[in-house]
Amino acid sequence: MTPTRFGAVGVSKFHRLKASGRPAWGFFVGGNLMIFYCPNCWNELLDGQQLCVRCHQEVSSWDEKTFEAKLLQSLSHPEPMTQMRAVYLLGERKATQAVGALAELFRRTSNPFLKSEVVEAVAKIGGDSAFSLLIEALQDPSFIVRGEVVNALTKFPERGAVEGALERALKDPSFYVRETAKQTLEGLRSMSE
Repeated sequence: MTPTRFGAVGVSKFHRLKASGRPAWGFFVGGNLMIFYCPNCWNELLDGQQLCVRCHQEVSSWDEKTFEAKLLQSLSHPEPMTQMRAVYLLGERKATQAVGALAELFRRTSNPFLKSEVVEAVAKIGGDSAFSLLIEALQDPSFIVRGEVVNALTKFPERGAVEGALERALKDPSFYVRETAKQTLEGLRSMSE
């Protein structure tokens, strides 16, 4: 068995993958099974398949895209962890062109952890669109998401609407959100004194 960052892989499978020259777009499930996806439409591919039967695109077309274009496309990947990694990286890169796509992802997913990652990413990116999404996200049904929004609003202290949003969060049904809003508001007010 050959150790990789994905786990232990049988030598023959590892060498076949390495020799194929294909990037590892899939992931390991267990020890020996790798799932490859078409990088254009996320259809599952057979090992070694170079043309997608669904979208009829060459798998190698992925190599021509910029890193940020790949990250944006990964927001629609079927694996939630791939989406979360893409969201995180877009936030770290402060990819301003990604805010609209991140807002779409926020609205279409019901996963509170993915939504929280989107909130954190748009807070890092900043700007009017990001701020608008955070204000909208204060109405999310998940207290986890609302709590993350309250924390994220601290990155926008110059906006007068932040204090009003935090005041509303003080009346949130969740104790966690209320306490986080209280601490955040106290911190903002002590900074302005």
